[in-house]
Amino acid sequence: MGFGLRAMTLRTRITVSFVALMVAAMAFVVAAEQLDYDELRAYVISESLHDEVRRLQAEIARGGAPAMPAGSEFYDEQTVPQGLRPYAPGYHALPKPGDGHLQVFELGGRRYYLLQDGEHYAYLEHVIDAYAALVILACILGAFWIGRKTSARVIAPITRLAEAVQNKQKPLPFQEASDEIGVLARAFARHSDELEQFLQRERCFAGDASHELRTPLAIIGGAAETLVHQLPADSHLTASAERIVRTVQEMQRQLACLLLLSRDPQTLARTEVPLRPLIEECMARCQPWLANKPVLLVVDAPAETRVDTHAELARSVIWNLLRNACQYTDEGEVRVTLQGSRLVISDTGPGLPPTLDPQQFRRFTPSARQSGEGLGLSIVQRIVEHLGWQMRVESSARGCRFTLLMAAAD
Repeated sequence: MGFGLRAMTLRTRITVSFVALMVAAMAFVVAAEQLDYDELRAYVISESLHDEVRRLQAEIARGGAPAMPAGSEFYDEQTVPQGLRPYAPGYHALPKPGDGHLQVFELGGRRYYLLQDGEHYAYLEHVIDAYAALVILACILGAFWIGRKTSARVIAPITRLAEAVQNKQKPLPFQEASDEIGVLARAFARHSDELEQFLQRERCFAGDASHELRTPLAIIGGAAETLVHQLPADSHLTASAERIVRTVQEMQRQLACLLLLSRDPQTLARTEVPLRPLIEECMARCQPWLANKPVLLVVDAPAETRVDTHAELARSVIWNLLRNACQYTDEGEVRVTLQGSRLVISDTGPGLPPTLDPQQFRRFTPSARQSGEGLGLSIVQRIVEHLGWQMRVESSARGCRFTLLMAAAD
């Protein structure tokens, strides 16, 4: 049976399951229809009257007058009302509602009549109604149970395949199957292989590009530092040479960051990183963007706060956010607040360009300034995802507020 079900197509499995469910439901309905509630009521009342008749017969045999409970009347052939005389021995439900139930019996050649009113068996109506409700409930629960069982068997291959994909299991199951599950499993396997090949090419490209660029950058940086030291202090070229040195240093840091992003996040070395010195270092590097601007740079960060993370990637996140805040704030303040693993960088600048979505930064999104701001924030988002952090962005015409939760998400 199990092999036959696996050999079916998904459409056939669903069809068979629905047919089986319908058959089971109809079986419940047929079983319920076989129950005649009137016959059941008559049987229960008749058995109760038979017990009472046996008591009356015993008392009549002893020669005493039977004691009758409330709601019951007892007649013999002389005292019986005319309307009850035609009834033969046995149980009879009187036709008019409220007339009651009649049991006719014979003893010693004489006929006796036991009449009980309907109130005596009113409880039985409630019992039968409850029984009907119980049958309906049993049908519903039976249909639910059968539906769960059949649906579980139908979707079991899909569930197993989904778990294998989620857990990155290799090789994926059902790749040899000829049904729709097999087609889906083979498609997932091909897609997974293509993604792995693409990721490997990207890592190789990032590594090769970074290594190839490091040498010329080192040469440019060395030449610029030589110019800075050899130029006279009053030379108008000194500022340009210093800018070249800073730019080369930033490019070297970005290359190192890109190399780290090309690695598997599980292989990153994490340490307890003190955040206050890292923030102060980034603030010092931001001073050229604050020159001659009425902008106050404020930091509120305890010296003892440490976070388990990768120092270079954490530095890159803070640097990119702080640099953007200082670069685009013309007046007011740039504030850095640290509370535990929650870091907030806010400014009083003009806010993000309309073309940048605060919830999903895209690479190379054109902005009004054409300044590359989107690329820097795209790198920040990639690092945040790589480290397992969370970032929340609030932007308006009064400024930006970036909130980083630097504890890895569970």
